Amino acid sequence: MAQEEGRLATYLARQEKGEAPIPQAASILRWINDNQAGFASVLQHDLKTCRKIVYDFSTNGDVVIGGTSDPARQTDVMFAQMAAANAPVGVGRYREDRICYQSPQFKTGGEARSQHLGIDLFLAAGTPVYMPLDGVVHSFADNNLPLDYGPTIIMEHNPTPGITFWTLYGHLSRDSLSGLAVGKAFAKGEELCRFGDYPINGDWIPHLHFQIIFDLLGKHGDYFGAAKPSQWEVWEAICPNPNLILQMPENVTASRDGI
Repeated sequence: MAQEEGRLATYLARQEKGEAPIPQAASILRWINDNQAGFASVLQHDLKTCRKIVYDFSTNGDVVIGGTSDPARQTDVMFAQMAAANAPVGVGRYREDRICYQSPQFKTGGEARSQHLGIDLFLAAGTPVYMPLDGVVHSFADNNLPLDYGPTIIMEHNPTPGITFWTLYGHLSRDSLSGLAVGKAFAKGEELCRFGDYPINGDWIPHLHFQIIFDLLGKHGDYFGAAKPSQWEVWEAICPNPNLILQMPENVTASRDGI
């Protein structure tokens, strides 16, 4: 906890002084941008081209996640909408200020961690997830509190000397953790895990929470999935847009219509 708070305080102080919060972020971003063409899809669907529905979770609409929602009913509603639109993938947006994160569970110091740091990909429970690039298991855990990640894997990537970052996969099936060990290597395109079902996945509609992380802040098997709005600029530097790896069309983050 002290390591986490100390490093975050340093980043916040740098931001206050008008400096880049994380000095190494620029070189990592440059590597990711330079190598995008070589990343594999995390799903069997090509996220660059497949049809999608983008959902708005900033208000309580016809599909609700978290809070007092009924995940069984909401799963039926969501997947009926996706089938009607011939869209195999539902998407939850990065930086979305979500109403489901306004509960006391997500509040510290009077402010909720309500802005989403990942991208959610909604498909059926059991859907396989593939490695977008080579990596090794950093840590894993079953975060089994209500509205938590459920089974979670954090992968470490060291693609070239001086470049290290992590990807997080949350809301998985429990058997996704079977046979894992810290340091176990997975190759690009290899199956890593599978989507979990409620209630094992934290009691959510089945989906993958995918997140990029530039500083783990000393954490293992768990990480913040949402940020305080007042600290967004710093958290954006720590956890940049996962679409850098997923590479969906830019308008996917702005529209709820079928793409």
